[in-house]
Amino acid sequence: MKFLTLIFLLFINLFGAELVDISQKPKAALEAIENQAIRFGTGEMSKVYVFVDPLCEFSRALMKKIYENKILQLSNSYYVLFYRLPILDSEHMMQYILESKNPKETLIKVMIDEEIIDVSKYKAKPKTIKIIKEIAKVASTLDMTKRPYMISFDKDSKFCRVSEGSVSCLDEFE
Repeated sequence: MKFLTLIFLLFINLFGAELVDISQKPKAALEAIENQAIRFGTGEMSKVYVFVDPLCEFSRALMKKIYENKILQLSNSYYVLFYRLPILDSEHMMQYILESKNPKETLIKVMIDEEIIDVSKYKAKPKTIKIIKEIAKVASTLDMTKRPYMISFDKDSKFCRVSEGSVSCLDEFE
């Protein structure tokens, strides 16, 4: 009997990940890459995942608004993740920012202060390239086509809001 119980528990553990509510899959995927993000704000009302291209003028405008609005930062936490727009050659810039001594400070210099930095010959470490690929993999599941792209989860809610397209967190209701 103990053997059957053990087998049953093992079966539940093996297939338990597949039983995650469909509305939680985007949230779980985003939380898995959260430690790769550059965080702005300490608020707990909402977790906002912001996908930006550092060379995109619209991404820069949004980052300026987030950076300058301290009230937003006190009420929400913004997790900034780099996801390249196909029309911009920003791969080296993303790598440069992520590998800098202080990625948040470098992001501010590049995106908010609009400092011009030549990174055309920059060589990234394999770890950084892997991080960018992991973020891109998660981003591709969200079907985003524009930058910036935001997906927000309010505190204690399993549903989300997105800045464009269909709300991937509500697919189960379609």
